Amino acid sequence: MANYNLYKTFLTVANCKNLTRASEMLYISQPAITMNIKQLEETIGGKLFERKNKGVELTTLGKILYSRVNPLIDQLDGLENLVHLQNKLQLGYLRIGANSSNCNTMISQYLIAFAKKYPDVEIDMVRDNQKDLLEKLKKGELDIVFMDSCRVSEGIVSRKDFPVEYQLIGSKKYYDKYSEHKFSFEEFPINDLILPNTKNNSRRFIDKFFSLHNVSLDTRYEVDNYSLIYDFVKNGLGIAFVSLVYYKDKIEKGEVYPIFPDIRINARQFSIYENTQYQNKTKDEFFKLIKEDALI
Repeated sequence: MANYNLYKTFLTVANCKNLTRASEMLYISQPAITMNIKQLEETIGGKLFERKNKGVELTTLGKILYSRVNPLIDQLDGLENLVHLQNKLQLGYLRIGANSSNCNTMISQYLIAFAKKYPDVEIDMVRDNQKDLLEKLKKGELDIVFMDSCRVSEGIVSRKDFPVEYQLIGSKKYYDKYSEHKFSFEEFPINDLILPNTKNNSRRFIDKFFSLHNVSLDTRYEVDNYSLIYDFVKNGLGIAFVSLVYYKDKIEKGEVYPIFPDIRINARQFSIYENTQYQNKTKDEFFKLIKEDALI
């Protein structure tokens, strides 16, 4: 089979219809152009051009070859630009794993900023348990894993830690009710507290916090997830412990208010991990954005 350069020469001559112009475009001599065409004609087994007064025209065989080769050469030319495009992040991918909706919420602002900056990068995000996420990261099936901080194997490193602190929020009704009150565990308004149910990871941190202060929790509302908790709080059904980072915009809009702001539960810590054995320029750019931390 003839090589790429012969077909490239053929297409350039066909488009220019002139050997001199083709020579200028390819930066090779006119005799080299003629030699390449002759070699291709010998390989194909027929004449590809006819000489005219002002240049050359494709023969019938030449037209058939042109229709077959043109799209293939375009694709090959595109492949030559892949590295350049990826370096400019016009192409690329980012595969992210997370082990809880809390992780998704915390990392979403970075993902949105990254997607806006590099709109042509493909982003895939999966939810899985911690063990399987680490295994996929180890095998190079994921670029980044965002999950509860833990001990990891060699080669997997944390690029940033995100401490999670819970504070109380409530509607305007509860803000007015408790804004002048000093907090005390003996008088804590248990009946006003809305809790995640016992299957939620956050619940054990809340239970531990109150257990350390000898307070038993027996509340009216225990709901399935934090979306429901927020809806309950917003509609004045009680107060709840949440991470204020997730509700910053809602607090600024006056939908909910911090209650007893001095009371905080230092709960868990999330970390964002990578496997240093696998390189991905897109991943590196994402970490640069997180390192700048301009969004928090």
